[in-house]
Amino acid sequence: MIEIYIPTRSEIEALKEGDLAPDCFGQWRRVTRIYARGDDVNGKAYVCFYTEFGQNASITNSLKEGEINRTVGLTAKYTSHELDLMEKRLSAGQS
Repeated sequence: MIEIYIPTRSEIEALKEGDLAPDCFGQWRRVTRIYARGDDVNGKAYVCFYTEFGQNASITNSLKEGEINRTVGLTAKYTSHELDLMEKRLSAGQS
């Protein structure tokens, strides 16, 4: 089953090395390094990080406040437009 995850500002601001976070495949892995964090031009919080990816390897991902974490599985199943519509519905508190 594909999980839809939309991080909040507090989740992004609290993320630190050693915490669990989704990788680009949607698997929750340990964060090994955070290399960027801030607010975008619209004031939304973001974080860019590496997670564990097998023995002696890591993989990068990023999260942005209020936006669906677009994993490989999600983008294979849904178009960008469909994900945009889901994001708007979910952000408005609809299911």
